[in-house]
Amino acid sequence: MSPAIDSPELRGRLLLITGATGFIGSHLARAALQHGLKVRALVRGPDASAIPAAAEPWRGDLLQPNSLVGIESGVDYVVHCAGVLGKWGGPEAMLYELNVAGGVRLLERFRGGGVRRFLHLSAGGVTGPLPVEAADERYPCRPRSAYEKSKLAGEQEILARATEWALPVAVLRPTFTYGPGDPHKLPLFRAVSAGRFVFIGDGRSVLHPVFIDDLVAGILLALERARDRDVYILGGERPVTKRELIEAIADALGCRRPRLRIPTWLARPAAAALEALGRGLGFEPILTRSRVSMMSENFGYTIQRAREQLGYAPQTSLQEGIRRTANAYRQAGWLS
Repeated sequence: MSPAIDSPELRGRLLLITGATGFIGSHLARAALQHGLKVRALVRGPDASAIPAAAEPWRGDLLQPNSLVGIESGVDYVVHCAGVLGKWGGPEAMLYELNVAGGVRLLERFRGGGVRRFLHLSAGGVTGPLPVEAADERYPCRPRSAYEKSKLAGEQEILARATEWALPVAVLRPTFTYGPGDPHKLPLFRAVSAGRFVFIGDGRSVLHPVFIDDLVAGILLALERARDRDVYILGGERPVTKRELIEAIADALGCRRPRLRIPTWLARPAAAALEALGRGLGFEPILTRSRVSMMSENFGYTIQRAREQLGYAPQTSLQEGIRRTANAYRQAGWLS
């Protein structure tokens, strides 16, 4: 881990983390405590067992502004991780209420100043599918899914308010994040393990994995080094093809590498038909147009700006990260 993260400037400061019970937020909370920061964690509901014992729970809800009154007291840094993922058939209004309005409500608590840095976690996928293998922060975003659109709207609204209120805000765009304890990538590992994974297209389109430890290191670096109202992509060392990712998972699990594939031209109308059937009969289809896009189109990025401005340097290879993730799933009994 970069020695720059162990800066005396951060040690003893109070960091507010939203989404601290989630995958990224929980890893960040533990790392922040290890690096000498104090942590206040926004927690919905009475159960705070998911956050580290050394963290201070703040019970509140981004959907309820009154519950946030006073949350800013004594806070030096903020990392806003909270958000809701896009789910087929889910209400799009909730995506905007939490991914856009929720962040603005939180930022407004710091309108009077005092915060040293407010980091807003967006998503690499706000670009939408790419015609190139690697895009940077200047690439014109053309989000396609409701989730991608809500995340882009969230970062745009946060940056606009930061300019209006003269607050030290930066946006981070994590790419395809994975690691031990991640519930969102578990179905992918299970499908490969059970021999049920099927490629859509030829597997040559790219995505950009980042291991959770590398992402957290980048977030901690950004607390000190991010430039006001700038945007940073935080990904792994390089984009990889879907085939490379899936074969790394199969090798780590000790199972056969998947070979079956469905042509993209066939998968798209099939997904549309399944979605229509799912809406009519009330079930979630196994194949959606969003999944077809993710598996067949490019979502690759360059991390050059983060390298140059933050000193960001991911340390975990794809094979090592996938191996550690698979081992953690196996030890937890999640693959059985």
